[in-house]
Amino acid sequence: MFSIFPRDKKFHTLLDQLAGIAADAAINLHALVHCSTPHDEVAACSGIVAAKSKAKAVSMEITSELCRSFITPFDREDIQAIADHLYKIPKITEKIMDRVRIHKLTGKNTDFIPQIDLIKQEAEAMRDIVKELSVKGDTKRILDKVALLHQLEQKGDDVRQSLLAALYTSDRDVRDLLVRRDIYDMLEKVVDRYRDVAGVAMQIVLKNS
Repeated sequence: MFSIFPRDKKFHTLLDQLAGIAADAAINLHALVHCSTPHDEVAACSGIVAAKSKAKAVSMEITSELCRSFITPFDREDIQAIADHLYKIPKITEKIMDRVRIHKLTGKNTDFIPQIDLIKQEAEAMRDIVKELSVKGDTKRILDKVALLHQLEQKGDDVRQSLLAALYTSDRDVRDLLVRRDIYDMLEKVVDRYRDVAGVAMQIVLKNS
C-alpha cells in the first residue's frame, strides 16, 4: 500500500479531470459511430469538441502548476508525461470525428467499431488507475489494470491487422480504402496513447511502492 499524493491534491485533481475528459471523448466517439439520427450525431460531435477543448485547458494548467510548484508528489516528468498522453487522446479523437463525418461513416456496419469498443474499455481502466494512484491504492490493482491495458493494446493491434487484411482484399475504390486505412491508423494511435499512460503509471508505482 502506498500514497502517491500524500501532501498536495491539486495534481491528483487535475489528472483525474484529464482522465475523465479522455473517457468522455471515447464515449462520444462510440456514440458517434452508433448514432441513428442527425441529432445524436451532433450531440456526440459536440461532446468530442468540448472534450478536446477541456483537455487542452487542463493540460496547460498542469504544466503551469509544475512550473510554479517547488515540490511535486512524484517525479514532475511523470506528471507531465501522463498529462501529455491523456491530452493527445481527445485531440486525435477530434480528427477521427472529422473523418467519420466528412465521409459519412456512421452506422452499425462501420467496420472500425471493434477498435472503438477497445478504446472505451481502455478509458474505463485508465480512470481506475488514476484514481488508485491518488489514494492509498492497492499496488496489485493498479498493476492488474496496467496489464489489462497492455492486453487491450495487443488486441487492438490484432484487430487493426484483421481490418487491413479485409480492406486490401475488398473491392472498395481507392478513395474509400485510403480513408478507412487512415481512420484505422488514428484509432491505433489512441489505443497506443493509453498504453503509454499505463507505462508511466507502472513506473510511478514501482518508484513509490
